[in-house]
Formats: sequence, structure tokens, C-alpha cells
Amino acid sequence: MAGTNDFVHLALPVKKTGQAKYPQTPIPGKQITAQNKNNRQRHGQTIRSQAQGLSRFWQDRQSERSNLNLPTIDGGVPFLLEIEPTTDVEFLRGLGFEVVCDLDEGFIIVSSEQTDLADFLEKIDGFVDNKFRTGNVAKVYALHTDDDRLKRILSKELYDQWSNLNSSTFYTVDMSVGCAGTGSPPNLPSIRKDETEEHYNNRVKDKMLEYQQAVDEIIMERQTQLENIVSYYGGEFLSSFIEDGDSFSVTLKITGTGLRDVVLNYSFIFEVAFKAEVMCDVAASNAQEIPDGLSISEPTSDSPIICVIDSGIQENHIYLEKAIVSSDSKCLIPGQTSVIDEVSYGGHGTRVAGAILYPNGVPANGSYQLPCFVRNIKILDGNNGLFDNVSREGIIDEAVRLFSVEADNKTKIFNHSVGEKKPFYELKHMSAWAAKIDEVSYENDVLFIQAAGNIVSEVIKAHIQAGYQYPDYLGQPLSQISNPAQSFQALTVGSISHSDFEDNDTVTMGKKNEPSSFTRVGPGIWDSIKPDVVEYGGTHVINKSGHDITLTTPEEVCPDLIRRSPQGPAHAKDDIGTSFAAPKVSFIAAEIQKTLPNSSALLYRALIAQSARWPNISTFLQNDESQKMLRRVGYGLPDVNRATHNNTYRATLVSMDPLEIGDKEAHIFTVNVPQELRDVGENYNVLLEITLSYAAKPKRTRRSHRSYLSTWLDWTCSKKNESRQDFEARIFEADSTGQDDGQFPWMIHERQNWGTIKDFARPRQTLQKDWCIINASELDETFCIAVRGHKGWGSLFKAKYAIAVSFEAIDENIEIYEHIRLENQVSIEVDAPEVRVEVDSPIAQS
Repeated sequence: MAGTNDFVHLALPVKKTGQAKYPQTPIPGKQITAQNKNNRQRHGQTIRSQAQGLSRFWQDRQSERSNLNLPTIDGGVPFLLEIEPTTDVEFLRGLGFEVVCDLDEGFIIVSSEQTDLADFLEKIDGFVDNKFRTGNVAKVYALHTDDDRLKRILSKELYDQWSNLNSSTFYTVDMSVGCAGTGSPPNLPSIRKDETEEHYNNRVKDKMLEYQQAVDEIIMERQTQLENIVSYYGGEFLSSFIEDGDSFSVTLKITGTGLRDVVLNYSFIFEVAFKAEVMCDVAASNAQEIPDGLSISEPTSDSPIICVIDSGIQENHIYLEKAIVSSDSKCLIPGQTSVIDEVSYGGHGTRVAGAILYPNGVPANGSYQLPCFVRNIKILDGNNGLFDNVSREGIIDEAVRLFSVEADNKTKIFNHSVGEKKPFYELKHMSAWAAKIDEVSYENDVLFIQAAGNIVSEVIKAHIQAGYQYPDYLGQPLSQISNPAQSFQALTVGSISHSDFEDNDTVTMGKKNEPSSFTRVGPGIWDSIKPDVVEYGGTHVINKSGHDITLTTPEEVCPDLIRRSPQGPAHAKDDIGTSFAAPKVSFIAAEIQKTLPNSSALLYRALIAQSARWPNISTFLQNDESQKMLRRVGYGLPDVNRATHNNTYRATLVSMDPLEIGDKEAHIFTVNVPQELRDVGENYNVLLEITLSYAAKPKRTRRSHRSYLSTWLDWTCSKKNESRQDFEARIFEADSTGQDDGQFPWMIHERQNWGTIKDFARPRQTLQKDWCIINASELDETFCIAVRGHKGWGSLFKAKYAIAVSFEAIDENIEIYEHIRLENQVSIEVDAPEVRVEVDSPIAQS
């Protein structure tokens, strides 16, 4: 077999750029707006009555607070509006409102400095009289009561306890505050006639700086306002202010009276929740002999450095010490300096680091070279939990600043096997924790590998007792991924079983390559695909008989992990969890970085997804089963060999350099399809895979993938036997994209009802993989892919992306690689050693 250098990934250069033409599709929600315009008198009277009623409500509340000598709360008053669901919320600025946050189904929280809503009422009068520039009043459907606003900014747990909060009891909460202001959104300026590219780029930079300075001033002002209120009630800030674009979040402790006052009256608050517990499971003890005859050598000097953010690491461990960059170790727990893993029964961060360095377990003998270096950031205590005074968002900021921005030897890959114990689904916005991962991933060239989270044994038992057997309980809300695994930019990793273990009394919950008993599943936020991929993290076994449900973890179902010693063996099969599946994917990311050291982390993420396959499935899986598979395992089990190189029957082409694209722009990539591939006949099947990986600037106060990102992307490609010229005309002149006989049978597709798998759509996530099996004869002489930019919340901030496309003869009857290489000529020069570690990954036709 040839070495990996003979089958390197090939270059996929941009062939053509231009302004995209998008298909004209009906926009839902316009009908009510049209009715309001046709009935101006009735709509105007209804909205005026609601506005005047709420104005009186706020005037009475402010008068009552004044009579009680309560502190002045600056910033106006909040209102909950119901507007046209699909419209751009920025029109509300013209009606005298600041948009605080975008909620679901057309509900918007706004703030007005005018308690009497004078400007808005004037617009209503103009609308009734059909005056110029008042038509947007038709898009405002209703103004709702303040209790409706509370339901939407408080977590369910806090809202349920709201009326029973003890006035003098101190409560610890996470609070988020919007700081958008009333200025214009940061849209990209048009280039002027005869303007040089350098002058235009400088003008764009100046506008970015101007926008950020304006936001910073608002943030500072509102932080001071919040400090004054909290101080009045004797409260305490437990974390620093964490800024997220045009909002900030903070953890604080305050009395029930103070909490009620600030939430009810500070108009810029858009999310409040009790501080959630961050806790990772602790293993039970289990003994195993230390193998003899093993020689371990340090990584090569140019190997990647992965940062492990966890409970610390036993850095002098005989199996780890040669890979640990101990001079860089940090403890981010306030008042502590120790970086040692103090978690009982074998540690947690030590196991995570070991799973990166030994993804297939510790070899029994022979020589083993460690694959990469590891940096150690300790954030969890000896109970594997996070203190209230440790800012989760601040940790992300600090880790990236230390080791990606300031370090000479920069880290691109961060392993984050940390998360909350409960699912994210109660959150109404992208959490501050997840949004911070999204922000640093856009601003820096980094990739966070994030564990999906574990369903605790008590919840599994409760599901079974309620009649939901394995794997049906994975479809219940309590089984969804945990915060911050819903992050758009993190590569979220779930777990599958590696064992078919069964004895007389017990049986595994999930056979080999089936979802683990504990793995948290999707969908992610806004029906995105999560987890992205899965790896082997073990599973439970369950008793076959008996009244009581017993879940155990014998060594047959556990991955082999390094343990903190000398308490017990140096490594053992005694723990399970997505915490240990994630670092195996970090290992794959490190191998990709070795192969493509100068490429972006976005490409690493794309190649991991591109290499992933669904385990043990056929192409004839029914839609319902396909949906379940996508929710449970995402794109499937990645493969280190497919991720780093190709073979005779597979060719992968990738964008070599990081690319940027803005609103209404399109980039076309073209693959020349060799004659030898097109002429083989109808009985030759080709697996076609495409993955787009992109990042854009996030905005926490927006809700939906389109408005959360500054610019959102999608991709489309050639139809069957469509020429390059016809494809370019479709993209740049008059897009007629639709579901027709010319489309390839994509599994997911551009819209939720077009693909083989219903209810999911590619554009809902920033990692957009799709795949299909086609006849080789259906390909034209060129295969084209277009990446298109769409308007998000601010086109001033373009999206960054990488893309990969693969052709594979799944029956291994067409030697694809060399033909495609010669037809496309350019390849990526790499310095990649043979990948020695094989991952047991059955190739399935998906």
C-alpha cells in the first residue's frame, strides 16, 4: 500500500466569484401585514389602545417606585411586541424603539426612553392617515402585557418560583443585558466608483471600529447602571462582566426583592436564570495490571499542542509526562494555583488527556510515539464541579488569549469535556457560554471539541420506569445535549458503544456502533444538527430480570483510559462518558493539523465531518429511522484515515486557504470529472460528499440561525448532467433552484422537506455536510459547487469558511483518485508521516 503522501487531499480553488441571484420564494407572515394596511383605521385603534394602556401601566409603576424611595433605574421601559415573524427587526428603530432581543414566533422585546410612547403614537396616527413612511406600523401586530415579557426572559425554573421568591434570601443568577442602542445596523458599505481596493478596505475597517466604539460606550454605561442597582440591594457580582458583541452577561448574587426590582424595571435585560450546576461524573474504582514492555517516546517537535480545559492533569504520569507542556499549565480557579487533577477514583482531566494521546487504548507492549503535546488548564474542583465564582465564558476568553493569541507556539484545538448536567432546551437564546465559543472561533483560528453531555443514571432509570426503553428514551427532552454543546462553532461529540457484551444476567444498552445509553442527542438549538459526530465512549449494561433496574459498567463496555495514580492502576477500563469520546476526536483533529499545519481550523472541522459515516446502516433506511440516526449520531463516526488522506478509490478536494464571503456574494468551485469516471456505465456507484464549515460573528440577542449570525451561508451544486455554463447562469443570473428531477438524492438537502431525511435542512447549521450515492454516468464533465452569502444581523462582518468535496467508489471498482488528480492537476503539498493508529470504523453505504 502506498504511503499517505501518495494520496494527499487535492486543492479546490475558487474558479469564479460574483453577485448571487437567489430564488424568489413566498415569504410567510405577510398576509396579516397586508390586512393591517387594508384596515388602517381598525389596526391603528387596536395598537393605539394597547400602547396607551401599557404606557399608563409603566407610569403608575414608576410613580409607585418613586413613592417607595427605590433607586432610579435609567434606560427607559421595556415592552413585548408581536411583529411580522419574517421581517427584519431593524424597522423598529424607526418607530422609536431599541431592539433588546429577538424571540420566537415574531415576539420582540424592545426598550423605549419615552414612557408615554409619544413617537410611536405619532407614527400610529400617521399610519391611520396613510402618511409617508408610516407603513411599518402594519408590521406591529400587538403589544403584550409585562407578565408575557417575564415568561420569555426568565428560565422556566425561575419563572415557576418567581411569585415565591423570599424577599431577604440571596439568589445566584446568570443575567444577560442587551446593548444594541438605537444606531443603524453595521452593514457593509458599497464600493464607490473609481475607489481603490486599499481605500475601500480602510473604510470598512474604520466603520467596524466606529461601530465597536459605539457599542463599547453603551456597554460601559449599562454595566454601571446594573452595578448601581445591585449595590443598592447589597448584592454581589460573582464574575466579571463578559461581553458578547453588543450584549454582556454576568453572574450575581442578590436578594429576592432586588432580583424582582431589577428584572421588572431594567429594560435591557433579556435573559435571567438560576446559576446552573456544572458537574462531570466521577468513576468508580476498578483495578487492572500495568502492562510491561512498553516504550513511550515524546511527540515530534513540530506536533500540534492541544489545550485540555478540565479538572487538571496528573502531569508526571508515566504515560503522559512526555507530552505535557508543563511550563504553560494554568489554574483558572480564583485563589488556587495547583494544576493537579484532584478528582477521586482516577481523575477526569487525566483521563481526557489520556484519551487524546491513546485514542485506541494503551498498547500492551512495543514502541509508541505520542501523537501531540497537551496544555493543561484547570477549571474544575476535586468534585469535578465548577465554583460559582468561576466564569465559564471568561475561561473560554482566557484560554484562547493565552494559548492562541499570545503564545509563540499557538494552540488551534481546545478539548472541552465540560458542560451542565441538564439539557439546554429551556434556554431561549444561545447561552452566553456557547456564544463565547462561537465568538472566539470567529475572531481566532481555533476549534473547540465539545462533549455532548451525559444523561445521568437516575434519569435513564426514570425513563425506563416510565415505559421508555433504550433507545426510545433518547427522543425525550431530558436527553437533549447540554449547554454549551449547542454552540454553532464547537464540534460537538456524542458517544456510541464499542461492545456487544452479554452474559447470563446483563446485556449492553446498545450494541457495537449503536448510541451509548447515556449519550445526549439532538436536535440542537433552532433544529440544528447536533451532535456533529460520535466516538466510542462506552455504555451501560442493564440487568435482564428483577424488579429493580441496575445499571453497571464492567470493563467489557468501558474504553481503556489513563487514570490518576497511585490510587489504583495507571490505566483501566472503568469509566464511560462523552467526556472521553470528545478527546478521541481531538486526536483526529491533531492528525489533520499535522497533515495540513497551515490550513484553518475551519478546514479541520470540515474534514472531521467529511470523514464521518453512519455505523451499521443501509441506504434503504426509512425516513423515521434516518431522522433518529441523525439526531443521535449526527454525521456519524469520523475516521482518521479518511480525514487525513485518500486511497485509490477516494479523492477529496479542499479549499487550501481560509476564505471570506459577504452578503449576496457567491463563490463557485469546479471539479473536472475525468472521462474515465463518466464513461464506466450505470452499474458503478459513487458516494458524493460535500462539507461546508463556516464561522460568522454571533449576536446573542437574536434568535434563529439567520439572525444570530452576521452573515449566514449555504451551498448548492450542479444537478445531474448540468454544464458549468448552465450552473454559473443559475447562480449569477437567475437562480431557479427547486426540487426537481435534476437534483441529486441528497440525504439532508437545502430545505427540510427536500432530502431523504425530512425536518432537517443544511442551512440551519454552520457545519453543513450532505451526501448521496449516484451513478457515475450522471456526472457532467465538470461538477460545480457554489457557496453563497446571505444577510444576517450585520453584513459588515463577513463569514469565513472552508469546504471539502469527496468522490468515492464505494464498491471499490473504479480507481478514482489518480484520474481526478490528473484532471485537476493542483495538489496540496504536505509533510505528513504515515498515520500509524487505525480506527475501527466500518464503512457503511450512507
